[in-house]
Amino acid sequence: MTEISKKKLGKFSIKLSCAVLMLSVLFFWVGLNLLESEVFTHYYNPNKHVIVSQNQDTKELYSWKDARGNVYTPEDPQVANFTWGSTGLLLLTMLLGIAFQKVGIRVYTKTLIPKYETINFQYNKGGE
Repeated sequence: MTEISKKKLGKFSIKLSCAVLMLSVLFFWVGLNLLESEVFTHYYNPNKHVIVSQNQDTKELYSWKDARGNVYTPEDPQVANFTWGSTGLLLLTMLLGIAFQKVGIRVYTKTLIPKYETINFQYNKGGE
């Protein structure tokens, strides 16, 4: 790999890293909202639930209810498992970001190297 191609690869890698970071944040934010609204529906949502009991000093919620009158607590399985769901989403986001970065670098390198190898080959052949 020539010095020019190394510099181009470095610049591309930085740009790709920034793009992967922004897409990862967006993916995680959308995924977290989807988990709250569609998968873990018992998790407290101020738009859908009313507080039944709360610690006034710490503002910790003890129970809340939905429009149907169902009361939920932090011990509810859907509420307790939300942390596992969000952790799984975070791991998935990280793995997808790593895979996207690796594939992007590999594709860019495959298009960059043959271009400069052809130039070097023609330069060396002409010099003989």
